[in-house]
Amino acid sequence: MKSIAVYENLPTDHADCFEEIEVDTPVPGERDILVRVDAIAINPVDSKERHNISGRLDEPLVLGWDACGEVISVGGGVENFKPGNMVMYAGDITRPGCYTEFQLVDERIVGPKPASLSCEEAATLPLTTLVAWESPFDRLEIDRDDSGSPALLIIGAAGGLGSMAIQFARQLSNCTIIATGSRPESRDWCSGLGAHHVIDHSGDLGEQLKAIGFETVPYILNCSNNIPYWEIMSKLVSPEGAICLVASTKAKLDLDLYMAKSVRINYELMFTRSIFGTEKMSLQGEVLSRISEMIAAGTIRHVMTENLRNMTTSSLAKAHALIETGHMIGKMALSGILSGGNSNGV
Repeated sequence: MKSIAVYENLPTDHADCFEEIEVDTPVPGERDILVRVDAIAINPVDSKERHNISGRLDEPLVLGWDACGEVISVGGGVENFKPGNMVMYAGDITRPGCYTEFQLVDERIVGPKPASLSCEEAATLPLTTLVAWESPFDRLEIDRDDSGSPALLIIGAAGGLGSMAIQFARQLSNCTIIATGSRPESRDWCSGLGAHHVIDHSGDLGEQLKAIGFETVPYILNCSNNIPYWEIMSKLVSPEGAICLVASTKAKLDLDLYMAKSVRINYELMFTRSIFGTEKMSLQGEVLSRISEMIAAGTIRHVMTENLRNMTTSSLAKAHALIETGHMIGKMALSGILSGGNSNGV
């Protein structure tokens, strides 16, 4: 089968940034399903994993952790799916990714494709919906029945993750949602998804919060880089409040800023449950099933804003270049690798 891989951390305008390779089609193991990849979506983690490569790899690295496709075969012990089922999933970062024709994935982290969506639209859902679900409810521990309308500040809310977090917080909690966006189109997008207030993260967040009636907020979800917001978050968060971080931080940050307020600082990594095979691993499949139901009911919507057509070495390079601008609204998708032809699109 065909896969599109990386060997080095090359710039996206380099001819060999991505390379097409031929590999054996994998065989499902216990609880695995083999999926024909019909569409994928691009996430910041794709680019980050490429940039983490040092030197030239001996073995190719296949990236990609958002896909939709048809189940082709199943391994022993599989209970939830059978050949012919259409599914969506984010996958497992310890296994080959979805820049490929066929992919193995553990059934416990897979959900049914929403019937009303195209494969491309469905592919933009899994990773960000799982993070957007786990961040407020598992990490921040927002009480869905809290009638006091506690404020949730979502920093960098116009991207794929923030877009889903706004929708879940609006549908599944009584939070007052304060989103941040720096451009008019970003702010309009957040308002359209259900944010009660939208403020500009390129300006003074503290003053803008005061202007809408908030001295501090009990919950902060930072979908952006932690470093620029580290000090200001310590001022904005309420005493005994909670912050959830989704980006890694290699710099040493001053935790004492949060000590006086007894703030809980949580990390959310969507891959934790599959990396360690935790007891809660199957919850991700259950959440994705719930997402399909919510899509069918019309209570949430997909956030695909770009469709770059077929997955090729050149279209993947373009996708990575776009994600690296840091200005994506929503998410971008690509269709699967064409059988036959040239993956360079020529």
